[in-house]
Amino acid sequence: MELKDIVAVSGQGGLHKIIGRTKNGLILETIGSNKKFATGYQDRVSILEDISMYAVDGDVKIAEIFFKANAFGNVPTAKDDAKIQRKYLIDLINLDSERVYESDIKKFFTWYNILIGLVDFTTLNNEIKNDATDTANVDEDAENKEEKPKKVAEKKTTKTQTIAPKNTMPKTNSKGAGASKTTYRPKSV
Repeated sequence: MELKDIVAVSGQGGLHKIIGRTKNGLILETIGSNKKFATGYQDRVSILEDISMYAVDGDVKIAEIFFKANAFGNVPTAKDDAKIQRKYLIDLINLDSERVYESDIKKFFTWYNILIGLVDFTTLNNEIKNDATDTANVDEDAENKEEKPKKVAEKKTTKTQTIAPKNTMPKTNSKGAGASKTTYRPKSV
Protein backbone atom coordinates (compact mmCIF):
# COMPACT_ATOMS: atom_id res chain seq x y z
CA MET A 1 0.00 0.00 0.00
CA GLU A 2 1.26 3.48 -0.84
CA LEU A 3 0.56 6.82 0.81
CA LYS A 4 -1.22 8.10 -2.31
CA ASP A 5 -3.94 5.46 -1.69
CA ILE A 6 -4.52 6.47 1.94
CA VAL A 7 -6.60 9.47 2.98
CA ALA A 8 -7.75 11.27 6.10
CA VAL A 9 -11.28 12.67 6.24
CA SER A 10 -11.92 15.65 8.48
CA GLY A 11 -14.44 14.90 11.18
CA GLN A 12 -13.69 11.17 11.09
CA GLY A 13 -10.93 9.53 13.07
CA GLY A 14 -8.37 7.17 11.63
CA LEU A 15 -7.17 6.59 8.11
CA HIS A 16 -9.02 5.28 5.09
CA LYS A 17 -7.99 3.43 1.95
CA ILE A 18 -9.36 4.52 -1.44
CA ILE A 19 -11.14 1.57 -3.06
CA GLY A 20 -13.15 3.37 -5.73
CA ARG A 21 -14.58 6.59 -7.05
CA THR A 22 -18.09 7.92 -7.45
CA LYS A 23 -19.43 10.81 -9.45
CA ASN A 24 -19.31 13.11 -6.43
CA GLY A 25 -16.52 11.67 -4.29
CA LEU A 26 -14.63 8.58 -3.21
CA ILE A 27 -15.46 5.15 -1.89
CA LEU A 28 -13.31 4.54 1.18
CA GLU A 29 -12.59 1.64 3.47
CA THR A 30 -11.58 2.40 7.04
CA ILE A 31 -8.22 0.84 7.87
CA GLY A 32 -8.60 -1.56 10.77
CA SER A 33 -12.39 -1.91 10.86
CA ASN A 34 -12.91 -2.49 7.11
CA LYS A 35 -16.08 -0.36 7.08
CA LYS A 36 -16.87 1.02 3.65
CA PHE A 37 -18.48 4.39 2.99
CA ALA A 38 -18.70 7.05 0.32
CA THR A 39 -17.66 10.67 0.62
CA GLY A 40 -19.52 13.58 -0.89
CA TYR A 41 -18.40 16.87 -2.30
CA GLN A 42 -18.81 18.53 1.12
CA ASP A 43 -16.30 16.19 2.84
CA ARG A 44 -12.74 17.43 3.23
CA VAL A 45 -10.45 14.61 2.14
CA SER A 46 -6.65 14.88 2.43
CA ILE A 47 -4.35 12.44 0.66
CA LEU A 48 -1.58 11.41 3.05
CA GLU A 49 1.10 11.86 0.39
CA ASP A 50 0.28 15.59 0.12
CA ILE A 51 0.38 16.36 3.84
CA SER A 52 3.44 18.04 5.33
CA MET A 53 4.53 19.52 8.66
CA TYR A 54 6.17 22.84 9.41
CA ALA A 55 9.87 22.68 10.21
CA VAL A 56 12.28 25.52 10.86
CA ASP A 57 13.98 24.85 7.50
CA GLY A 58 10.69 24.61 5.56
CA ASP A 59 7.86 22.16 5.06
CA VAL A 60 8.66 18.45 5.41
CA LYS A 61 6.49 15.84 3.67
CA ILE A 62 4.87 13.32 5.97
CA ALA A 63 6.43 10.45 3.99
CA GLU A 64 9.88 11.75 4.88
CA ILE A 65 8.90 12.06 8.54
CA PHE A 66 7.56 8.48 8.56
CA PHE A 67 10.83 7.25 7.03
CA LYS A 68 12.99 9.16 9.52
CA ALA A 69 10.85 8.04 12.48
CA ASN A 70 11.15 4.41 11.39
CA ALA A 71 14.93 4.74 11.06
CA PHE A 72 15.32 6.75 14.30
CA GLY A 73 13.25 4.31 16.38
CA ASN A 74 11.68 4.75 19.84
CA VAL A 75 8.58 6.35 18.33
CA PRO A 76 6.14 7.57 20.99
CA THR A 77 2.51 6.52 20.83
CA ALA A 78 -0.44 8.89 20.52
CA LYS A 79 -1.18 8.37 24.23
CA ASP A 80 2.24 9.53 25.43
CA ASP A 81 2.75 12.96 26.95
CA ALA A 82 2.51 15.87 24.48
CA LYS A 83 5.90 17.22 25.58
CA ILE A 84 7.57 13.89 24.76
CA GLN A 85 5.91 13.80 21.34
CA ARG A 86 6.91 17.40 20.53
CA LYS A 87 10.50 16.82 21.71
CA TYR A 88 10.73 13.72 19.51
CA LEU A 89 9.67 15.66 16.39
CA ILE A 90 11.95 18.58 17.23
CA ASP A 91 14.90 16.17 17.40
CA LEU A 92 13.75 14.30 14.29
CA ILE A 93 12.91 17.07 11.78
CA ASN A 94 13.64 20.33 13.61
CA LEU A 95 9.90 20.95 14.05
CA ASP A 96 8.69 24.55 14.13
CA SER A 97 7.01 24.46 17.57
CA GLU A 98 5.23 27.77 17.17
CA ARG A 99 3.31 26.71 14.05
CA VAL A 100 2.35 23.09 14.82
CA TYR A 101 -0.53 22.35 17.18
CA GLU A 102 -0.59 19.56 19.75
CA SER A 103 -3.53 17.93 17.96
CA ASP A 104 -1.51 17.72 14.72
CA ILE A 105 1.39 16.04 16.51
CA LYS A 106 -0.96 13.56 18.18
CA LYS A 107 -2.57 12.86 14.79
CA PHE A 108 0.86 12.14 13.26
CA PHE A 109 1.68 9.53 15.92
CA THR A 110 -1.78 7.97 15.60
CA TRP A 111 -1.30 7.65 11.83
CA TYR A 112 2.20 6.25 12.27
CA ASN A 113 0.97 3.54 14.62
CA ILE A 114 -1.89 2.65 12.23
CA LEU A 115 0.48 2.34 9.26
CA ILE A 116 3.27 0.33 10.93
CA GLY A 117 2.15 -3.04 9.55
CA LEU A 118 0.61 -1.73 6.32
CA VAL A 119 3.26 0.47 4.73
CA ASP A 120 6.90 -0.36 4.17
CA PHE A 121 8.59 2.77 5.48
CA THR A 122 11.93 1.82 3.94
CA THR A 123 10.46 2.20 0.42
CA LEU A 124 9.24 5.69 1.30
CA ASN A 125 12.85 6.87 1.07
CA ASN A 126 12.97 5.82 -2.61
CA GLU A 127 9.70 7.66 -3.29
CA ILE A 128 11.07 10.80 -1.60
CA LYS A 129 14.25 10.67 -3.69
CA ASN A 130 12.27 10.08 -6.91
CA ASP A 131 10.03 13.06 -6.16
CA ALA A 132 13.08 15.24 -5.51
CA THR A 133 14.75 14.25 -8.79
CA ASP A 134 11.50 14.69 -10.71
CA THR A 135 11.09 18.24 -9.43
CA ALA A 136 14.75 18.99 -10.19
CA ASN A 137 14.29 17.71 -13.76
CA VAL A 138 11.20 19.83 -14.21
CA ASP A 139 13.10 22.91 -13.07
CA GLU A 140 15.96 22.17 -15.49
CA ASP A 141 13.55 21.59 -18.36
CA ALA A 142 11.84 24.89 -17.65
CA GLU A 143 15.16 26.73 -17.75
CA ASN A 144 16.24 25.05 -21.01
CA LYS A 145 13.07 25.83 -22.92
CA GLU A 146 12.99 28.97 -24.95
CA GLU A 147 9.90 31.04 -24.90
CA LYS A 148 7.98 30.65 -28.10
CA PRO A 149 6.07 33.62 -29.41
CA LYS A 150 2.39 33.27 -28.83
CA LYS A 151 0.09 33.06 -31.80
CA VAL A 152 -2.33 35.89 -32.02
CA ALA A 153 -5.75 35.02 -33.34
CA GLU A 154 -6.99 37.10 -36.20
CA LYS A 155 -9.93 39.29 -35.44
CA LYS A 156 -13.07 38.41 -37.27
CA THR A 157 -14.79 41.25 -39.00
CA THR A 158 -18.51 41.42 -38.61
CA LYS A 159 -20.94 42.94 -41.03
CA THR A 160 -22.79 45.92 -39.72
CA GLN A 161 -26.50 45.48 -39.82
CA THR A 162 -29.07 48.20 -40.01
CA ILE A 163 -31.64 47.86 -37.31
CA ALA A 164 -35.08 49.34 -37.76
CA PRO A 165 -36.16 51.69 -34.96
CA LYS A 166 -38.59 50.28 -32.45
CA ASN A 167 -42.13 51.50 -32.30
CA THR A 168 -42.15 54.18 -29.60
CA MET A 169 -45.89 54.45 -29.38
CA PRO A 170 -47.39 53.19 -26.09
CA LYS A 171 -49.20 49.93 -26.32
CA THR A 172 -52.92 49.95 -25.93
CA ASN A 173 -55.30 47.25 -25.01
CA SER A 174 -57.40 46.06 -27.92
CA LYS A 175 -60.48 45.24 -25.84
CA GLY A 176 -62.44 48.23 -26.92
CA ALA A 177 -62.95 51.92 -26.37
CA GLY A 178 -63.31 51.76 -22.59
CA ALA A 179 -60.28 49.55 -22.03
CA SER A 180 -57.34 50.86 -20.03
CA LYS A 181 -53.92 51.39 -21.49
CA THR A 182 -51.16 48.99 -20.64
CA THR A 183 -48.67 51.69 -19.76
CA TYR A 184 -48.40 52.98 -16.23
CA ARG A 185 -48.79 56.66 -15.50
CA PRO A 186 -48.44 57.87 -11.92
CA LYS A 187 -51.32 59.83 -10.48
CA SER A 188 -50.60 63.42 -9.64
CA VAL A 189 -50.87 64.22 -5.97
